[in-house]
Amino acid sequence: MRVAGVHFRGSLAGWLRIDRDIARAVARHVRTQRPDFVFAAFTGVDKSSHAAGHTGPRVREALAIVDDLAGEIRHDAEAAGVWEQTHLWVVSDHGHSPVAAHDDLAGTVRAAGYRAVGHPWVYGAWDVAVMVSGNAMAHLYLEREHRVRPWWPELAARWEPLAELLLERPSVDVAMLAHSPTRTEIRARGRGRAMLDVSGPADRRRFDYRPLSGDPLGVGELAGLDAADAHDACAASDYPDALVQIASLAGSARAGEIILSAARGWDFRARYEPIPHASAHGALHREHMLVPFLTNRPLAHAPRRTADTMPSALAALGVRVPVGLDGESFV
Repeated sequence: MRVAGVHFRGSLAGWLRIDRDIARAVARHVRTQRPDFVFAAFTGVDKSSHAAGHTGPRVREALAIVDDLAGEIRHDAEAAGVWEQTHLWVVSDHGHSPVAAHDDLAGTVRAAGYRAVGHPWVYGAWDVAVMVSGNAMAHLYLEREHRVRPWWPELAARWEPLAELLLERPSVDVAMLAHSPTRTEIRARGRGRAMLDVSGPADRRRFDYRPLSGDPLGVGELAGLDAADAHDACAASDYPDALVQIASLAGSARAGEIILSAARGWDFRARYEPIPHASAHGALHREHMLVPFLTNRPLAHAPRRTADTMPSALAALGVRVPVGLDGESFV
């Protein structure tokens, strides 16, 4: 099988130029080499969104590059008589929303009396490692002397004050505290606490969401849902697919002991950015979780999660999907 992959990260001044170079290279390669599979990542949409806001003209220009490439691939495939056998998919890995205020989360932790490290200063003695992604999600790692991830019941005696302090920040919308690989406590300021439990084998997981002192996700009590039903139960809420996403995130051995999702209009990094951030992503809100999926071919059913893209691509190529791979095929 012939496979081509293209993924570049450009300088601040060259995102769109690099995306155009990628587009030309992809179109030429598809036209002349006819590979079985091509994956091309265009970073201009994301970079421009961060820098100028996701509704700005540079973002539309970046999207036009992708649109023009799709048109060129279709033109060439029709000319070669292979368009009806070609799958063309356009998908994003996250959304974006405007940022009006920035919280220096690592600085907040230091001000509370803890030794903290965070981007770009990640060396030295620390009590808390603050790791921010997309600028709207943060993982706080505690108890660095542990070689196996500790769970919240054994951490609460020492770290509950920090969790409470963080939840009072206007920048924080939802806090997640993993009690075990299958149990996560969810908190939201003014909306109380709930517990999310996962049961059953990996291919038949069941999700139970039980409000304790409130309903932080605003979806009501939910019990015994499989992954598809859990998706549908949260689809219209402010936190689409929250049960499955939180369970996967908080239950990971690599996740932080305190996980924070930012409030609308906020992100978690106020310093050390190469560019000012006017837009961010990474939180559990609809604007970040819902992404487009464009295809030229009819699908067996609508995609639910971006994780479905990989097994679907394998199925379309006639390649066996490995046991345990995340997602399910929609082709």
